[in-house]
Amino acid sequence: MEPQTQATPPTANELVAINETATEVAKRAAQIDAAPTLAEKADALWAMTQDMRHATLGQLPPTTVAALIETDPDRNLRLLGNLPAMKFQQILNLGTFAQGRTWLERAVTSGSLAAAILPSLMTSRDLSEMLLTDPDFRRALPRLLNYERAQRWRQLLTTNEWHANIDELLMSDTDELLRKANIKNKNVHAILQSLIDFVPELYLETVNYAAGRLKNAQDRPDEFEDITSTPFGMPEILQTQPDAASGLEVQPQSGAETVDSPLADLIPESGDPVFALATAGLTSARKAVLEDQLKHLLRQEIVATASFAQGAMARAAGRVLFYLRAGLESFGPSVEDATRALETRNLNEISAIGARLAESYRQKSLALAGHREWLDGRQRQFLDAMKQPEAGMHPETKEPVLWLAGKPKQDRAEWHPTPLSEIATHLSEIGAWASLARAAFGTPERTHAIFTQAKARTAGEALRRTVIALALYRRWEPELVRPNEDVAAFYRQFGKGRRNNFDAVRQTVLDALDQTPSDAWKPSDAKARARELLLRAVTELENAPPPAPPKKPAH
Repeated sequence: MEPQTQATPPTANELVAINETATEVAKRAAQIDAAPTLAEKADALWAMTQDMRHATLGQLPPTTVAALIETDPDRNLRLLGNLPAMKFQQILNLGTFAQGRTWLERAVTSGSLAAAILPSLMTSRDLSEMLLTDPDFRRALPRLLNYERAQRWRQLLTTNEWHANIDELLMSDTDELLRKANIKNKNVHAILQSLIDFVPELYLETVNYAAGRLKNAQDRPDEFEDITSTPFGMPEILQTQPDAASGLEVQPQSGAETVDSPLADLIPESGDPVFALATAGLTSARKAVLEDQLKHLLRQEIVATASFAQGAMARAAGRVLFYLRAGLESFGPSVEDATRALETRNLNEISAIGARLAESYRQKSLALAGHREWLDGRQRQFLDAMKQPEAGMHPETKEPVLWLAGKPKQDRAEWHPTPLSEIATHLSEIGAWASLARAAFGTPERTHAIFTQAKARTAGEALRRTVIALALYRRWEPELVRPNEDVAAFYRQFGKGRRNNFDAVRQTVLDALDQTPSDAWKPSDAKARARELLLRAVTELENAPPPAPPKKPAH
């Protein structure tokens, strides 16, 4: 074990400085408190530096600070941003819970981030008591946590899984739940949103404590007259026994109807038409077996992610469907092949085949990491995205895809779906381009000079410039090509109707490839793949319209 580092005690000079600062703060606080008017007190506070104002506010009586803010909120509400958390708590303790809620509303609507955090520094008990004074909060309370989703998932999870994931179940999609709760008091809505943003666990504890408090009030209304002044109704799934881990246990109702499976809307019939067609020819007994296996796969994938938000569960279902579709396609391209596989194969086995296919694409991209210095920006971004792809289904075509980031540090919601055929094409082209650039241009530095100095930002543009350089100059130097003059000269010489057509260009490119040293091409098939890239670039130039002639200058 590493030795623990002990805090260095302050030196004598530091102790003197600390004592002098504390004395100065106490002196200034006494002077401000003795000022005859609140306006003079506020002037003195605003004349201080931010650090000194923070320390002085901590020494002032809470009644003085509260009076300063309440009498002139337009000017002094910003003092909440300099207020120590302990002083804010002392102000809350001065009045009733309803008055305390007013101070919470002032903090989150003050426009100061430091003030907006103040409610998140309180206890769940104090927060719930203050929020319960608002009738909108009491009415919306049963909808502020996802009790329904928690109840539905209880039938699928084991006891250990239930207790391990109860918090995540209740907190799933809380932003959406809060928005739909339709709390008319926008300030109370802002308090709850600040808890979700800063300390989600405190939001969970606060709502759970408030729910238990209202449940007790419902059972013994004579003891809670202040709360029951406004009617409320709690959902039947709420129980009075709090769970040690989550704060509130969610129990199924005895004698109640069976709750629909939470996976009912994620089965392949609603997400993958090919899978539905493949299972159409099976017997009812076999369909039932496959349905149980599918539910098991979906449950495993969702529990493994430890997120029960609707978006996260939909992505988990997409991964499962990807693995099944990709695995089924390995048995043959037709629906009949998939049906025969489903008659005898276990879905776990089919899913494992699909998962290995997705991993094989990732491994191929990792193998190309050594060629990174020869690639353009888009190719490097593609390889970076392939380090952590997410398997799924295309939202429109329902085809297996890999979701990839289009730029560094892009949010998951902005990733784009890429079909597997395009993944294979990109990987092949990147490998071919890297081999061609190494054999033809020699060094990564020269390759990057082609991308920057010659303004050929992409490998495709560099390929087309290379074809023009070979046709005009018989040299592997795309940086020689002038975008205006040489491109126009190329089309004048090899365009349609000319004696030298694009067949001559193709032959020139092939001759140049044959003249390159054979030991410059690695691996063994690199030269053949580079030939395909260059011939495709010739075809692109042939099909592209020739550039318009430059306009003559006006006299």
